[in-house]
Amino acid sequence: MSLLEFLLKEYLTIVAKLEETEMIENNRITIERDYFRNLLEKYPYITFRDKTKVYKTLNLIIHDKNNYTMPCKDKKSKKTVRKVVINYKTYLIIKSYYFKNIENI
Repeated sequence: MSLLEFLLKEYLTIVAKLEETEMIENNRITIERDYFRNLLEKYPYITFRDKTKVYKTLNLIIHDKNNYTMPCKDKKSKKTVRKVVINYKTYLIIKSYYFKNIENI
């Protein structure tokens, strides 16, 4: 298994888990930075920093130019805080192609 395939499989697993517990709004799943960091550091085959670079480059997360988070409005406190925004639309596309057999094309 290639490193990219392993990264994508890990991403699919993470988002599938988040799908069950988090709200999906406007094709986005918004979670806390610490929670995201814990999810990515569970399997330390590459550093968290390198994983976030891959996630940003492949549009797996929606982010600021120099960060892996986005400013989001906290519904409870009405303040703007930085959170990780998972691109749910990208997840659905990758999921559909990842599990599709080449013979079916």
